[in-house]
Amino acid sequence: MRTNSYGEYLLGLYKAALSDVACAIPSLRLDCERDYKRLLSIVDLEGSTFLMLTLPAVAKHLDQCLASGRLTTLGMAYHGPFRRRGIIPKLFKGLYLRVFHENGDLKSDFDVQALAFLRILLLMCKKFRHTCKDSDTWKAVNEFFETDKECRSASLNWDSDDFCADSAADLTLCDLLDRQPYGGDLFRETTTSPLSEPLCSRRLLYTIQFAFDVLSAELGRFVPSDWKFRHGPGAVSDLRRMTSKYHFPNWPERLDSGFPFDEFAFANSSDWAAYVSGHPSSIPFVKDEEGVAKLISVPKTIDKPRLIASEPVSHQWCQQSILRFLADQVSSTSLRSSVNFRSQERNRSLALEASRHGSHWTIDLSSASDRMSCWLIERAFRRNSSLLQALWSTRTRYISNDIDRESPKLSKLRKFSTMGSAVTFPVQTLVFCSIAIGCLLYEDKLPLSQKSIRRVAREVRTFGDDIIVPDRSGNSTLAALGTLGFKVNPAKTFTKGRFRESCGIEAFSGSDVSRVNVLSSPDVSRPESIMSSVDVHNNLLDKGFFMTAEFIKSTVSRLRSMSIADVPIGSGQFGFWSFDPHVRNSGFRRRYNQGLQRLELSVTRLLAKSTRSETGLDDSLLQYFTEACNPPERLEKRIGVASQATTKLRRGWVPEAQVYSS
Repeated sequence: MRTNSYGEYLLGLYKAALSDVACAIPSLRLDCERDYKRLLSIVDLEGSTFLMLTLPAVAKHLDQCLASGRLTTLGMAYHGPFRRRGIIPKLFKGLYLRVFHENGDLKSDFDVQALAFLRILLLMCKKFRHTCKDSDTWKAVNEFFETDKECRSASLNWDSDDFCADSAADLTLCDLLDRQPYGGDLFRETTTSPLSEPLCSRRLLYTIQFAFDVLSAELGRFVPSDWKFRHGPGAVSDLRRMTSKYHFPNWPERLDSGFPFDEFAFANSSDWAAYVSGHPSSIPFVKDEEGVAKLISVPKTIDKPRLIASEPVSHQWCQQSILRFLADQVSSTSLRSSVNFRSQERNRSLALEASRHGSHWTIDLSSASDRMSCWLIERAFRRNSSLLQALWSTRTRYISNDIDRESPKLSKLRKFSTMGSAVTFPVQTLVFCSIAIGCLLYEDKLPLSQKSIRRVAREVRTFGDDIIVPDRSGNSTLAALGTLGFKVNPAKTFTKGRFRESCGIEAFSGSDVSRVNVLSSPDVSRPESIMSSVDVHNNLLDKGFFMTAEFIKSTVSRLRSMSIADVPIGSGQFGFWSFDPHVRNSGFRRRYNQGLQRLELSVTRLLAKSTRSETGLDDSLLQYFTEACNPPERLEKRIGVASQATTKLRRGWVPEAQVYSS
C-alpha cells in the first residue's frame, strides 16, 4: 500500500471506527469489512486526500439531503450507487440504508445512531492539519483582496484624520434605495437559488434601522477611562519577538484623538513626564506614523488556509477596552437574552430544539468579517457617536501582505476590520443580532418600540456569524443580509427539514449527531499532537467509538516516554478518560513520598514553560497595574517580556489522589 505515516494512521482509525460500527450494529459487520477494503483500495489510488477532502464533500451533500428529507445522487468518483439506477452509494451502504429507503426517501424510523456513525466516518479527517499547497494559499489571498474591493464605500470619510461620528446621525439604511441602488453582486448564488432574495423593501430597511438605533443607544456612552485595557494573547504586527507589548512604537494622531497617548500609554503622569523629558529609562520615542496590520495564513483544511491579521500593538491595546465595554454592557440591554460573548450553550440548545420542531433557521455566512463594510457600521451605531468614534479611532486602515507576490504588498482596507481585531467578533455579533431582530419586528408587524424589541429578542440568537432566527422571519433575514452586502453560505444554512448546525453542534431531529475532528497523528516531537490525540480519544469515547479510542490510546502509548494516565470522566485531569471510576493504572510506577506523606504516581505530565526577561524601562509599571494587581508569590512571574510558551510532556511524580479525583 503506497501511503505515508499519517496516511497509515488515518486508515488505522477507519479500521477501528468500522469495527466500532460493526460492534454496535452486528448486522452491518460484513458491510463494514467491505467498506474498509474499499477505503484501502481508494486511498491506494487517490491518497489520503480522499479522506480529507472527498468524504467531507459527501458529508456536506448528506446534510443538505437530511434537510430536504431525500437522498440524491452525488455524481462523485467512488460514490456510485450499489445498485444500477439506485440512490444508495456503495461506500457505507449499510449505514445509509438504516437512514434512507433505497429510493432515497428518509425513513420515518431512521436510526439516529447509524446517522451519527455515518457523519463521523465522513467528517473525521476534515480538519486534519496538513499544509495546503502554495497555489491554494495564493488563491485565498487573492480572494481576500477581491472581497475587500466589493465592500460598499462608506458615506463618511473613514480615511481622514478628522472624523466626526455625529455626522452619521442623518445616515440611514434607506440610503440604499435613495442614493445607491444595489445590484446584489455580493450574493453570488444564481438568481434561481432558493437563498437569493429580492432587494429589501423600504419598510424592512427602516425597521432594521430602528433596531440598530435602539440597541446601539442602549449600550450607553463609551468613556475609555472607565474600562480596563489589556493585551490579547496573539501576535502584533509592529513588534519583534521578545519585545514588550507595553512599548508602543506607533500611536497615530487618529488613535490619540480618542485614546490620548499620555493617558493610556503610561502608568502615571510621572512616566509621561519622563518620556517627554527624554529620561534614559523611559519608553523610546514613539513615531507618529500609523501602524499596519499584517496578513497571516494559518492552517484550516488541506485545501484552504484561514487568513487572519495581526494588529498594531497600540490599536490592539485600545480595541480591548471596547471589547470589554461591549461584553459588559450587552448584559443590561434588550440583547441580554440574544447575545452571550462568553458562552455558546444557549445557541447550541436552541439549534438542537430547532432540529426537532423546525421552529428556527440556522444561517451561516461566507467571510462575514471580510464583508462588514464601514458603510454599515456607521449606520448601525449612528445613535451611539461615542462608540462609533472609538471604532474609527482604533480601526487599522492598511494591511501588508508577504504571502502572495501577485497580490498587493500594501493595501488600504475598505472593510471595517479583519479577523485579528479585538472588536471584529463583538461588533459583527451585535450587527447580525440587530438585523435579525429588525426582520422579526417587520414580519410580526409590531409597533416600533423598545418594548417590542425586548419581546422578540428572546427568539433570536447570534454568536459571531452564527445566526439563529425564527422560521417566520427567515426569508426577510436572508434578504436583508444579502442586501447589506453579505453572502449566505447555502451549504451550511438550514431552513427546512430537521437538520440544524450552529456553534459547533450538528443536530438532526433533536439528536446530537456532531462530528469528531482528528487534527493530527501523534508525534513525540510535537507535544501538541499528543494533547490533541488525548482529546480526540476522549471525544470518541463519549460518542461510543470505543475501539477507535483504544486505537489512539495504544498508538500514543507505544511512543517513547509516553505514560499518560487513565482518569475518570470529568476529573479535569490530563489523561485518557475511563468509564471505570475506580481505575488504578496498575502498570505505572508508584512510590510513597515520605516528606509529603502521600502516595505518588509516575505519569507523563503536560507542562507549559515560559520565561520572562525584564526590559529595564518604565513600561514595567504599566504592565504591573494591568496584569499583576493581585501578584503571585514571585512578582517576576508576571513582570517582563515572556518568551513564547513551549508545551512539553515530561515524566514526573504526581499525587495519586489528584489523578483519581472526580
